[in-house]
Amino acid sequence: MENTPRFVVVTVGKRPGFHSAVRDALTDLVRDSGRALSDTAPDEPRTGAIRTPAYTDLLTKARRFLALALPHAAIRLVSADSAPQAARALEDRAAGPDAAPPLMFVDAAGAGLGTEPLDADVSEAFGALPSRNVAVYTEGPHPGVQMARPYEVLRLPEEPWVLTADVVRRFTDHVQHHHGRTALRSVSRTGPPALAAALHGFLTERAGDRWGLHYFTGSVVSGLITELDRLAAAGGNPVLRGPSEHSLACGALARWQLDAAPFVIVVTSGMVDEFRGTLANLRQARARGFLVCADSPRGAWFPLQGTVHAAEDSRAVLAARRIPYVYLEDPATLQRDLTAAFAAYDEERGPVVLLATPSVLASAAPLAIEAPRRPRPVLQVRDDQLAPVVDLVNSGPARLLWQCGPLDGAESGLVHDIAARAGIALADSPIHPGSVSGYRDGRKVTEYLGLLALYGYSARVHSYLHRGGRLRPRADQAVLFLKSRAGEVSTPFSPRALARGLRIAQVTSEAAHLAPFTDHPVHAEALPFLRALRERLDVDEELRSRRRAALAEARHSPDDAVHALPVLPMSANYFFHRLGGVLEELITTRGYTYTGVFDAGRGGMSAMRNLPRTGPGFSGWYGRALMGDALQAVPAVALTRDDNVLAFVGDGASALVPDIVPTLVQQVCGYGQRLRRNLTVFRLIDGGLSMIRSYDEGRAGNGLHRQNQVLTLLDPEWTRDFGRVTVRHRHVRDVSPDRLRDWLTRPATVNVCSVPLSHNNEGDGLSPLSCLGWQRDELSPLALPSPRSAAPTDRF
Repeated sequence: MENTPRFVVVTVGKRPGFHSAVRDALTDLVRDSGRALSDTAPDEPRTGAIRTPAYTDLLTKARRFLALALPHAAIRLVSADSAPQAARALEDRAAGPDAAPPLMFVDAAGAGLGTEPLDADVSEAFGALPSRNVAVYTEGPHPGVQMARPYEVLRLPEEPWVLTADVVRRFTDHVQHHHGRTALRSVSRTGPPALAAALHGFLTERAGDRWGLHYFTGSVVSGLITELDRLAAAGGNPVLRGPSEHSLACGALARWQLDAAPFVIVVTSGMVDEFRGTLANLRQARARGFLVCADSPRGAWFPLQGTVHAAEDSRAVLAARRIPYVYLEDPATLQRDLTAAFAAYDEERGPVVLLATPSVLASAAPLAIEAPRRPRPVLQVRDDQLAPVVDLVNSGPARLLWQCGPLDGAESGLVHDIAARAGIALADSPIHPGSVSGYRDGRKVTEYLGLLALYGYSARVHSYLHRGGRLRPRADQAVLFLKSRAGEVSTPFSPRALARGLRIAQVTSEAAHLAPFTDHPVHAEALPFLRALRERLDVDEELRSRRRAALAEARHSPDDAVHALPVLPMSANYFFHRLGGVLEELITTRGYTYTGVFDAGRGGMSAMRNLPRTGPGFSGWYGRALMGDALQAVPAVALTRDDNVLAFVGDGASALVPDIVPTLVQQVCGYGQRLRRNLTVFRLIDGGLSMIRSYDEGRAGNGLHRQNQVLTLLDPEWTRDFGRVTVRHRHVRDVSPDRLRDWLTRPATVNVCSVPLSHNNEGDGLSPLSCLGWQRDELSPLALPSPRSAAPTDRF
């Protein structure tokens, strides 16, 4: 018969019993019907009739369905010893254009294939075959890892009838899925979603292969994700996953801050709230990208997961946060709505949220959107604003400190050149660690002093600006905030000190960011400001020498005594002092570089304060200082940076968010992404929320309260090799330089290091009061008991 449906079933392996079990199932399905079975190995014996009730019931229901859905069919059974032989057999016996894709059954041991969940054997063996309907049967214990794949891996049944029954089930499922239209099949799409092509085309035109695709999943957005995934992969754009919707935003924020990489994030209905305060951080960073959130039509009656309906309206929340959004409600207006969305993107007010209804997400109608680039006006520096700063640099005090925000390559080069020529001290901040750092291009930066911050401030910075625990006279020093809002987290000074105790200059392109305490405001872009300052630079040798002497006076010091005490569990001071020594050796002798990722908490702050850095990092202290954000950003950073990555996260932050390791391994082994160098995550465990505990103990005099306790169940050490990447969990109870050097330099390796620590309130710039501790290099008179008052309440 000309229109007889045709099916091909392939068995792969060298053990006859496996092929026989499959043949038995097909023989039972075609008996006494209009369905015919042709076999490439017809001489092999049948294993015998199966009479178990479970098999009889399954076979009866399968034959009932096939009698109505597939009364006539030509089924060809192809047996092969190996995957290459199966491929050749399928080429020789092509079933024709109308045939369903082959259904394959593989005996892994018989075919000589490994079936570890992240093993590439099966994918490489069958990836080129015209089928994704592959059942692979393996033997041995369960590997302990489970992940859905294009093929399914099952334990090979001990009883042959179970395998035969499974073949009956799978063949009948295969017919229902691939033959004709049934009530269980949805209406097929008319084509790929037009929204995918529009977003891909726009971002590719703006950013080439730098922009990244971040997605979770969801039924209503699955088609959009599938098409965007295909387009991004074809264009070489990174596809970056995460263990939650929130983690997608964290990764996008980190990539924007580190590499100015735009993004599109896709999540399903109701998930616009899952981005948490990170959405506000993306807006604050002016991050450029789109967040596509499926939503319900406006008139839906209390829809499942909808956020725009009679009872609530998420658009009001977005408006309150000053986040641009466009409601994509009707395919008929999609072209106009996307034009508005693209214009909002170019305004650089932060990510643009697209609330898209199901009809828009499914629409395949071609779009022709013109989105011309709008040239961004460059805000030039005014002479009347530049002149006081030039005077400050050329003729000002002997102590001149610049705190730098995020710098691009040209800006960084000018900052370091000006600082070297003028003797200017440099500092970074907890929200942009490494904007300037202790090492640049493998060489030590003598002008760099450390962090200037509310928490975690450097002892060198404190020594540079203070004498006897008090700020030096206003006439003797000045501070310039470059590309900074001079916000509270970046300024350890009291309001009185900011207003009257310091001479302050500030350079920012945002007029709203000019601080009220700034003496010399410069409303300009950083690059023209730096170029103009460099042209007018004229510092005489005597002033430069005094500035160099002031820099030399602010010698490097841990500024506490406990950093040298090898008690166990280690103090944070001791751990970071020892780790810092290892890093400094690697940097100076091996050219080691790394991208630091620092979570909100004492652990991340101590790492920023005490470890030498080689360039910009990502900090969870940015914006709202959300614990766990930096940890969630690690996969996106590690898979896109051509650098080692070191992450520092406390046990409190770890307990707040999902584990990143499975997502990371999945992307490396399942998606073929590359861990370029080494990733080491230091999980710092002291059993509590250290920053709040230090506040309670230092400022309020309270002891440990149970609100500050965190219980950590410490897993044993282990090593798992997934082929393309090795993951190791290690306990770091003491610092062995040799072991750390080995761990930090192993390529294609993820180290998760659990570091048990003891709690203390000493050093590390935990609060302004820590400058009054008895362990400081210089004992402040303010640290001694006073009959008049307790410790001062103002920040310094």
